[in-house]
Amino acid sequence: MKIIERKIGEFFCEKVIKPIRNKQDAILLLLETLKLVNGNENGITKERGRVIICIDKMNRIFYETDEKIFSLCFPFSLEEKENHYFRIYDNLTDLEITNQMISLLISIFRKDGKLGESLENVMDFIIESAEDYEYQNIDDIWRLLFKLWYMEDGYIRYDYDPEHENNKIHPLHHLDVNYSSGTTYKIGLMDALKIDELRDILDTTTDCLYLAAKNTCC
Repeated sequence: MKIIERKIGEFFCEKVIKPIRNKQDAILLLLETLKLVNGNENGITKERGRVIICIDKMNRIFYETDEKIFSLCFPFSLEEKENHYFRIYDNLTDLEITNQMISLLISIFRKDGKLGESLENVMDFIIESAEDYEYQNIDDIWRLLFKLWYMEDGYIRYDYDPEHENNKIHPLHHLDVNYSSGTTYKIGLMDALKIDELRDILDTTTDCLYLAAKNTCC
């Protein structure tokens, strides 16, 4: 397994603790995280958490701060080059994802409601944004946008929630699965969960964990 770990400071921590409410929120955080892969940690004056990217049969990003621990799918591949530089690319097309492309995609996904319009209108907007960034290969951006929008983001969060604790209805420690209110559900936990334990739960190469029936726990 390839594991990349990056410290995060105050600025990026604010992005991580912001609630994820929809697909665009998840994609924007993923794109911002791509900038960390080859970023410089020397400017961090106060460490507020970490980001761990795991590449193997399980391709995931794990986020950890004092406030929360959660995970998303990592839909790209990484290849280590010289001086600890990582090439980020789409493993289906071998398309390398540059900082310019990341910035352009962030600009596109920040436009609320645009992706809910017709494909024709979205393409017009991509072309306009690409012109602002002086980017010529529109087809590459379209492919990446399509990949990101239709990926399974695999959101799961460990939550410690004393404010809303309500016995077995809303346990103090629990896993929140999915982010939208219509599909989310909780799995209660007997104790706190560490980030390495969440990684183990999601790692398909390690032994499986089991859910016990209600009458055998709690």
